[in-house]
Amino acid sequence: MADQTVRIEPDSRERVAFDLMKTISQEEAGAKDRKYFFILYRQCYKATHGFLVKPTLETDEREK
Repeated sequence: MADQTVRIEPDSRERVAFDLMKTISQEEAGAKDRKYFFILYRQCYKATHGFLVKPTLETDEREK
């Protein structure tokens, strides 16, 4: 497998989503697995890209 480096620019929406994910995950109690972080990042990513938050949360809630 080739080395694939992921770069997140400091002022990008992806970086804002990543920082938001870190902040939220620190505030939420309980054990967190990989699926938790993928879902949370997807929610943050959608929020920073103009998606409505309520439908995003409702969709992701069904996947838990």
